Amino acid sequence: MRVDVSFKYLEKSPFLESIIEKNIKKIERRIRLFKSDDAIHISLHLENNPHKNDYLCWINMYLPFKALKAKARKSSLSSVINDCFSAVLRQLDRFKHRLERHLRKK
Repeated sequence: MRVDVSFKYLEKSPFLESIIEKNIKKIERRIRLFKSDDAIHISLHLENNPHKNDYLCWINMYLPFKALKAKARKSSLSSVINDCFSAVLRQLDRFKHRLERHLRKK
């Protein structure tokens, strides 16, 4: 699994890395259904609005059969990251359930 993180008007910090790593581990637990040689790519973008106290986060997650996308905007950096990851996790759970149900039918 490849993870790309980009920052705009923000500096990389250990606090941000710990939040991102915690959420990436949640995703890794859920994608055990896929083979290890399948290409899974996560693109995370964090942005600070320089004119307002506002943060923007969006995630694109590319799976072998589907692309999951989520976007969030809040005034707290940690909450915007967690909200965006939770939206992707909900989509991933829904897709995983549908895929397992399809595989069981065969």
